[in-house]
Amino acid sequence: MNFAVIGSPIEHTLSPAIHYANFNSLNLADTYRALHIRPEELGHIKDVIKQYDLNGFNVTIPHKETIMAHLDFIDQRAIEVNAVNTVLIKDNKLYGYNTDVTGYKQAYTDRFGTMKRNILILGAGGASKAVYRAHSELGDDITIYARREASFETFTDQNFQRLSSLQNLKSFDVIINTTPIGLKNEDLYDVMSLSRNKITEDTIGIDLIYNPEKTPFLYGFEDKMVMNGLSMLVNQAIHAFEIWYDNKHEGDYNTVYAALDKKFGGGRK
Repeated sequence: MNFAVIGSPIEHTLSPAIHYANFNSLNLADTYRALHIRPEELGHIKDVIKQYDLNGFNVTIPHKETIMAHLDFIDQRAIEVNAVNTVLIKDNKLYGYNTDVTGYKQAYTDRFGTMKRNILILGAGGASKAVYRAHSELGDDITIYARREASFETFTDQNFQRLSSLQNLKSFDVIINTTPIGLKNEDLYDVMSLSRNKITEDTIGIDLIYNPEKTPFLYGFEDKMVMNGLSMLVNQAIHAFEIWYDNKHEGDYNTVYAALDKKFGGGRK
């Protein structure tokens, strides 16, 4: 079977490495390629599918929302976060899913369980919506911080508290960074004026960034209470693989984690 990831830019993607580690472990002779598809080319996606004889593909920036107009079916989770990152091709029909939601949810619950908690999500972009959906499914109380009020309006479901300032912040059980602040080792506490005083030894800190393995933000929490974005990255890829194979194959998480841990670290502790 043949698969791909589409995006622009696409050179940085880890998806081929993840999927080939999984394919090789399962003795599958599948192919997976990274395709640079510019926004103005997305309307020709069916030609791309035919050219590479694709059975499915992943979708990354900037196509996660715009791909939806070209699909025949969209899963409810993907509708609610208004983003698709996985497409199954079956009987010449295109089926869209969002495994960012399920990937994050599995990573979080595997590490911290399903206890109801008070959640603070930093950022209101596309990644924030996936995290919000996962915690909403868990029944958590959710607050979202965004510097621009208009960002809140992009949420289909608005069952959360809004924050446009982190001054006089109450205490939270979990604080999650969904922004890119920290990719270049920026200190989120300074950039967002977030006080460390509300973080205790029991506060969970999550950063969707996985490179660097531990951002300045995560250094504000106890080591046993932190998680980076590597497990979400692996899970969303494996969930996509299982959708493509209609759950006839289970992905090899351990092999994929081992491959990425060598490169980035921080996969599972």
